[in-house]
Amino acid sequence: ETWISSNNTLIRHIVTGPEDPKMVEQAGSIVVAFDSKPPHGGDTSTCRKNQQGFHDSVTQMYMSTGVLVAQPSNPMVGYRLSYGHSDVAEKNWIPFTYQNSLYFVYAPMPHVIVGAQMDGASEKLYSTTFRPLQRIAQESPHISIRGSAQAVFVNNTEATPSLARPHYLALLHLFDSSTGRYAHHAYRFGAEPPFMMLQMSTQLPLSEAAAVPNGVKFAFASGLAVAGNTVVITYGAGDRDARALVMTLEKLDEMFKCSSYAEE
Repeated sequence: ETWISSNNTLIRHIVTGPEDPKMVEQAGSIVVAFDSKPPHGGDTSTCRKNQQGFHDSVTQMYMSTGVLVAQPSNPMVGYRLSYGHSDVAEKNWIPFTYQNSLYFVYAPMPHVIVGAQMDGASEKLYSTTFRPLQRIAQESPHISIRGSAQAVFVNNTEATPSLARPHYLALLHLFDSSTGRYAHHAYRFGAEPPFMMLQMSTQLPLSEAAAVPNGVKFAFASGLAVAGNTVVITYGAGDRDARALVMTLEKLDEMFKCSSYAEE
């Protein structure tokens, strides 16, 4: 709840469903990770209160297992991922699987890896640093580095000559708080623990749109899939248009080869 004293208005945020779902397959079962304000089932005593004394809450990460894609109306239980902070917004985690176990990239910088169980229990396992991102964080404190979508395992050395070995493909975005603009990039990280970040592409050419007239144009990537040699990046433009960037693995590899974001 937010109180605006200038016009005596109370704004109450009502949660009607999850946000930013990301799907991965684990041992033949579908896992959907998403973020949401914590549900309270009518018991507002579980909500925190802000400085004005009104009920307040922050976004948290959840996951559902055994999701039946052919039965979208079938109710599923969402388990809160325990790692992180309950009083700070948690979102933009990147799910992936390794040897039938579920992991998340908690943050790209540093590249923190969290292991998760089916009941939401989760813990930090690894943390590594990619120096080009470290430089951005040090030189541009107004830029936030966040994850996007899910990570996909890629093992196609012919189509990825700039990294001719198995790896994970993922997405991240740089948010500039001084302009309200987003810059999205693909990145690659190791196929085995500690899952070190290896490469970062040039900026992805996403079409942007403004959410309101004369507003800042932006796009936000939310999904990633690889089918054969085809890469599909789904995204929203201006929070109103659903779009997709489609290219070959070879074309995406060129964006890594020409990138200035490389380890020295």
